[in-house]
Amino acid sequence: MKQFKKYLLNEFQPAQIWAESQVGRSFIAKHIPSLDALRPRENDVLARVYEIIINGKSIYIGQSLRTIRRLYVHAHHLAYAPEIYFGIKAEEIQTIEFRLITPPVFDEKARLGAEEALVKARKPVLQPYHSIPGMRGDACLPRGQARREAMIQSGAIQ
Repeated sequence: MKQFKKYLLNEFQPAQIWAESQVGRSFIAKHIPSLDALRPRENDVLARVYEIIINGKSIYIGQSLRTIRRLYVHAHHLAYAPEIYFGIKAEEIQTIEFRLITPPVFDEKARLGAEEALVKARKPVLQPYHSIPGMRGDACLPRGQARREAMIQSGAIQ
């Protein structure tokens, strides 16, 4: 619970404030048109599994009850710390797409199962542990250099 509270205070809440600011709205409209198009449905898009695609490569698959609000956190990371969170420098980003890949799945266990199955099927760059026994299927590479190396190896960046 302590970890979740830290996430809420340090990542979730600042991202929500940023997404509503002129700076956040402008960034999203310019760099993530797929998220900008979802903005009017923010309170209706719930309990989905989603995919982040950067430079045409599946990078990350996640799930969230408040899906658009969670995507604002990813957008905030892309705006201010893309190398830490995604292993890519801002100037290397050509395209960003956020896709909703399931209809609503309100049962949390079922949503987590759908997320894990989609990670196994789509093999996103930052989640390579899907086939290692004992590892959570949605586990990500450690932040920083490991993510950068994976982005380079995948061809998402050079």
